[in-house]
Amino acid sequence: MEKKRAVRIREYAVLCIVVIGVYIGFKYLSPLVSPFLFAFAFVAILHPLLERIQGKYHIKKGIMAAGILLLVCITAGIGVWSIVVFIIQKLGDLFGQIDLFEEKFCIFVGNCCDGMEKKFGMDGAGMERFIMERVNVFIENFQVQVVPKIMNESVGYVKSMVEIISFLAIMIIAAVLLAKDYNQIMEKLYAREETKCVMRIGKKVFHHIGTFIRAQLIILFVISLLCAFTLFFGGFEGGIVIGLFTGFMDMLPFIGTGLVLMPLAFWQILNGYYTKAVICVILYVICAIIREFMEPKLIGERMGIFPVVILFSVYAGVQLFGVFGILKGPLALITIYEIVLFMKEKKGVY
Repeated sequence: MEKKRAVRIREYAVLCIVVIGVYIGFKYLSPLVSPFLFAFAFVAILHPLLERIQGKYHIKKGIMAAGILLLVCITAGIGVWSIVVFIIQKLGDLFGQIDLFEEKFCIFVGNCCDGMEKKFGMDGAGMERFIMERVNVFIENFQVQVVPKIMNESVGYVKSMVEIISFLAIMIIAAVLLAKDYNQIMEKLYAREETKCVMRIGKKVFHHIGTFIRAQLIILFVISLLCAFTLFFGGFEGGIVIGLFTGFMDMLPFIGTGLVLMPLAFWQILNGYYTKAVICVILYVICAIIREFMEPKLIGERMGIFPVVILFSVYAGVQLFGVFGILKGPLALITIYEIVLFMKEKKGVY
């Protein structure tokens, strides 16, 4: 009994050490090594293709790797830029109609308060006055606090853009150098026993990452098409574009499609289009059901990790690592999971 208890305590102690080590790595070391890890993963995935092309056309692998990475970065940049421009245009349209929105909102609140007064005998005028006072306070606080804060942090946005460009430049250079000497590097890594263990764990981690990304892309594709077709045939102006953007927003944890569909439903109510508002709400529920149905099939069963654990890892990652915790959280969980499995396989180690 004492021996089993000692073994169990040892297991928990090792698990704690692994968790702390992974946390320190993702918190402090990942910003330093992430460009090189991304470059290594990119070269490892494309190396067989680069080998075949080099053997057939005698093009250096470094040049091919740089060309492919540049093409991917440019394509991704155009996509992100298009999304940003779309958001800015929609925000501009929204702010341009702010007076109309305020007028419709006042009418909507007035009608609701009048209905409450007729049905329940409540003071409709007092309720309307109270609600509008709270709304005016909210608008004033937004103008005084939020807008200046956004403008003051514009320097931080520029700094972030410079960091992203630097990250991509270092990653491309590292990919060129790795592609050139990939075979020799792999031979030296596999020549040592300790690096064999690291490579084995790393391969499984990257396999899980690929499974996770593939699943998210499939879900994004399905939900984007569903939203685009539903909003288009539902008679929404710009329904296809809004639907595709809604599907893209589904990647965000905890918010997802509701970030677009719920305000859209509220706007339809203010304009008196109650059928369209109901369509938005039903579409939001269907999208949530689709994600809840597809995620266990595409992620949980293939990775051996329950989807709720993945969700927890995303939430914990955001709390621990900030915005990038959306990616770092699941990646840290998968890394811990594979290290523990590997240590269990090694008798006497765990």
